[in-house]
Amino acid sequence: SNNHPPFFACRSSSKRRNSLWAELQPGYAAGSMARSKPTTKIRVRFAETDQMGVAHHSSYAVWLEAARIEWLRERVISYAEIERSGTSLAVAGLNICYRRAAAFDDLIAIWVSLDEVLSRRMTFSYILEGADGLLLATAQTLHIPTDRSGRATRLPEVWRNRLRSHVNNA
Repeated sequence: SNNHPPFFACRSSSKRRNSLWAELQPGYAAGSMARSKPTTKIRVRFAETDQMGVAHHSSYAVWLEAARIEWLRERVISYAEIERSGTSLAVAGLNICYRRAAAFDDLIAIWVSLDEVLSRRMTFSYILEGADGLLLATAQTLHIPTDRSGRATRLPEVWRNRLRSHVNNA
């Protein structure tokens, strides 16, 4: 039997965003403007766009990584410190639901939430919005702890305990 939680399916943007906001923001009510500040903001660089000036879909994975590392730094620990301890968090799954295109020089706000921390996996969710507040994408990543040789391993208890206190807290 498969014990991995399924990645979310891409649903209507307002339903998914409200559902994610509820997960990311305790006490969030659909339509409410009271939200926490984003984990990070990223401006779309020219190199991340195609010939039409639209951000390439592969750029989103890089933006998610930047936001996730910032989320870890602000709440738990520097990802560099986790790496120095001999553990890496390999991306084992990535799901992005694109809703609207981002273009060169757009400012993108990214919210991150840690959904799950187990000994052998962890899952993050993301909301990406343009400066106008419109939804660009929602995403989820699944991470497997690995040792220096790249073999799956258990997340050290010290990191697991520190991370668990931040599950579903933006």
